[in-house]
Parts: sequence; C-alpha cells; structure tokens
Amino acid sequence: MAQSGRERHRDRDPGGRRLDEGELPSAHRVFRITDAERQQIAKCLRYIDEARRVLESQQNPDNREIIRELRASADRIFSLLNELEETDS
Repeated sequence: MAQSGRERHRDRDPGGRRLDEGELPSAHRVFRITDAERQQIAKCLRYIDEARRVLESQQNPDNREIIRELRASADRIFSLLNELEETDS
C-alpha cells in the first residue's frame, strides 16, 4: 500500500488525550456508537477478512504471521463490539 506521508490517527500516541502525570482513565467510561458507525466497522472488518483470504490464497509461507494477526485482530474487534453495553441515556 502506498503511504501518503501523513500521520494517521491510529499511528499517533496510543490513548489519544494526554493525561496528567499518574492519572488513569476511568474504567467505567461510557461510549456511544451509532448503527451507522457499527456498520462502518463491520465494513472494515470485511476488508480485513478479504485481505486475509487473498494472502491465504497466495500460499506464501512468509505471509503466515500476517494472516494470523489479521485474523486475531478482526476477532478481537468483533468480540469487543459484541461486548459493548447499551446505555439508556
């Protein structure tokens, strides 16, 4: 894939916002996700799966670790989405 040279959001420092020294994020934060956002994530997961299948079809031993990580990453994202709790507010 070609790189534009721009820094992507996911390439920046993990955790996003800077926390004060020693401050930890609350374990009970609430996030909302719309159905449209959920559908966009599902679309991205399909792209990951498609890329994994293409790499698998090449049967190149050098791709095994990449294939394993693509599968594990997609599985983790899917599990996290399924575990999100709905809020009433």
